[in-house]
Amino acid sequence: MNILFAASEIFPYAKSGGLADVAHALPDALRKEKHTVYTIMPLYHIVDRAKYKIVFSGLSFDYWLRGVRHQFDVFYSEDAPHDLFVYNPIICDRMGLYHDANGEFGDNGLRFGLFSYAVLEVMIRQKLKVEVLHINDWQSALVALLIKTRYKLDTRTILTIHNLAYQGIFSKELMYDLEIDWEKCFKPEGLEYFDSVNFLKAGIFYSDVVTTVSKTYAHEIQTPLFGYGLDHVLRLNTYKLVGIVNGISTEIYDPKKDKDLYKTFSTKRYKGKSDNKIALCEALGLPEPQRPLFVFIGRFTSQKGVDLLLDGLNLFKDFEANFVILGSGEEYYNHRFAVLAHNFSNIHIEVRYDEALSHRLYASADFLLMPSTFEPCGLNQMIAMRYGTLPIVSKTGGLHDTVTDFTDAFDRQNIQGIGITFGEHNLYWLLHAIAKALSLYANSEKFKALSKHNMEVDNSWKLSALEYVKLYQGA
Repeated sequence: MNILFAASEIFPYAKSGGLADVAHALPDALRKEKHTVYTIMPLYHIVDRAKYKIVFSGLSFDYWLRGVRHQFDVFYSEDAPHDLFVYNPIICDRMGLYHDANGEFGDNGLRFGLFSYAVLEVMIRQKLKVEVLHINDWQSALVALLIKTRYKLDTRTILTIHNLAYQGIFSKELMYDLEIDWEKCFKPEGLEYFDSVNFLKAGIFYSDVVTTVSKTYAHEIQTPLFGYGLDHVLRLNTYKLVGIVNGISTEIYDPKKDKDLYKTFSTKRYKGKSDNKIALCEALGLPEPQRPLFVFIGRFTSQKGVDLLLDGLNLFKDFEANFVILGSGEEYYNHRFAVLAHNFSNIHIEVRYDEALSHRLYASADFLLMPSTFEPCGLNQMIAMRYGTLPIVSKTGGLHDTVTDFTDAFDRQNIQGIGITFGEHNLYWLLHAIAKALSLYANSEKFKALSKHNMEVDNSWKLSALEYVKLYQGA
């Protein structure tokens, strides 16, 4: 089967979150199943063209919208010829993907509307024999509308919602700039959203299949609590809504081969995990490395539960444990964490993104803190398991689908990853979960057995990729 996978970010070329990881790992898994998969993303200014051997394909074209000429150039990677990139100055000449220090770019609607046009033009002009076009989140959701109303192609579209909180809502004046048919498209069962336009809403209505990234999240987003104003739209389209849990790349995240670690390890060479913790604590100046180590890795947003971490720091300092917090995000949280970075001897805080350090944290930690208010799927908990780390998670979305509390582990069949879960999202229950973790850690044999169990859990893309293949074939 021939598949075109369109996303606004793809690892390793550009990444701001989990979408980039999925947009790398899922096509890779599909290729291993002998399918032909092209990927396409914008060639942003920040993409290192030399490092990834990105070269001009020879295809350059103009597309006129409302009397304005938009020029597009198509590139590909010499190391991965099926990885395509589209360059247009409006889309790509920025110092960030969607925002900079001053906030969201004001023309994001135009930028990703143009990207949606480019996806279809490249597919047609390159004569890619695509049977299924897989689009992702609001940034490429307009492809589904264009393919049905402007291009009128037979190519089937599958939209994956990675996070419903981000929808691409803009002024309806954008309809003029993108030459979208008002009569056909600006309606409740289309692009219209409270007298504005909503790209994701249009994608939901015009796609042939809609997926999201865990079974629990597929149910949650049809409720007012998690629906972000689109729960009614999703209930109307429930017949084509499917939840498929994400996987992780077991090649990128492999403790036996990971070059970013102080020392590689496996279930048979398990001592290497404690060697990593000792080396990390020494590097970061944390006391007594035999203590349990808790880490948080992720974006500093309210969704990730960082308010609970901030509220808990003055209590964490009194635990016989070490803590490391690595991340960046909203300026308010960046500032709060930066101010507190050097206040506690057993808490190390890094306000930045560092891929290599994140790998060392996964490998060194005993527990991963993931107190998300909601989590469509989550990858961190699965990455942590791969490195023998037990996740501490709130019972929501994909966290609920992938982590079983160790106190329930032997009462359930088909056990996946094991960790510690809590249902009420407040500091009391997070502290209770940490107390359970400390108690478990004191039972070294049981803790080691659970850690090794997590390392052997199959969180790869193999099974999920096969589910997507069935959807493609059905579409």
